[in-house]
Amino acid sequence: MARAMMRRLVFGLIAVTGVAVLAFLLEFVVPGDPARAIAPRAQSAAVLANIRAQLHLNQPLVVQFASYFGNLLHGDLGMSYVQRQPVAALIGPRLADTGALALAGVLAEVLIGGTLGVLAARHDRVRAAVGAVNLVLLAVPVFVLGLVLLLVFGYQLGLAPVAGGAGPAQIVLPALTLGLIGAPWYAQIVADQVQEALASNWVRTAVGKGLRDGYILRRHVLRNVLSPVLTMAGMDLGSYLSGVVTVEVVFVWPGIGLLAYNALQNLDRPVVMGTVIVGAVAVVAFNLLADLARMLADPRAREEA
Repeated sequence: MARAMMRRLVFGLIAVTGVAVLAFLLEFVVPGDPARAIAPRAQSAAVLANIRAQLHLNQPLVVQFASYFGNLLHGDLGMSYVQRQPVAALIGPRLADTGALALAGVLAEVLIGGTLGVLAARHDRVRAAVGAVNLVLLAVPVFVLGLVLLLVFGYQLGLAPVAGGAGPAQIVLPALTLGLIGAPWYAQIVADQVQEALASNWVRTAVGKGLRDGYILRRHVLRNVLSPVLTMAGMDLGSYLSGVVTVEVVFVWPGIGLLAYNALQNLDRPVVMGTVIVGAVAVVAFNLLADLARMLADPRAREEA
C-alpha cells in the first residue's frame, strides 16, 4: 500500500508541475496588457514602460519563467500587480472560506445523492421519479440553479441573506447549489452499488438468517457503497477547493474562486497563477487522501494496490 501511495504522490507532483507550467504560459497568451489594467488612464508610453519594468514584464519570457519557478520552489507565489500584496497572503484567508464551502457542498451532495440512490434501488416506483430529478439537475447550469435558489429563498421568502459574506447563514444556499449539482452522480453510483449488493449471495444469506432489512442495509449494503463514495467525495472536495468560481461569484462568497475571477478581469497574473497552483495542489492532495481512506475502508482496494 505504501508503494502505491508513493507512486500516486509522484504522479501528483508531476501533475501539479504541469498545471503550473501551463498556467504560466496561458497567462502570456491571453490578450491584454497588465500595465494598462493597472493604470487605465495613463497616456504616456514612458509611464507604461516604467510600470512594465517594475513588474519585470519587459524581460524575456524565459527569464520571467525561470524567475517565477525559482521563487515558487521557495514557496513564494509572487506579488499581486493590483493589490501590491503577496499572493499567499491574499489566498490564505480566502482558502479557509472556500474550504468551508467545499466541505459543506460535499456533505450536501453525499446526503442528497445517497438518499436518492437508496430510494431508487429499494423502491421500483420511486426509481423513475429519481431518474427524472437527476436528469433535470444535470441539465440545469450551475449559475441558473444558484440564481433560482437566491431568488426564491433570498428575495421572495427572505429565508437567506442576499448581501454575500462567509457566515453560517450565507453558506446554506451555495452549499445547497453544489449539493444539488453533484447529487445525480452520487445517486447513480449508490443505486447501482445497492442493487448489486442486494442481489449478492451474502445478502440472501443474511435474509435467510432472519435479519431485519434495516440492519442488513446499514451493516452490510451501505459498507459496500462506501468505497466509490469516498473516492468521488475526495475528488469533489479537491475540485471545490480549487475554486468554485461560478457559485462564489453568484453568491458573492469571498473564496479563492471569486479572487481568481476578479484577478482575471484585472489581468493580475500572479494571483491567477497562484489560485491555479493552489487548486492543483488541493486536487492532488485530496485525491491521495481519498485513495488512502478507500484502502483503509475496503480490503479489496488494498489488494488492488
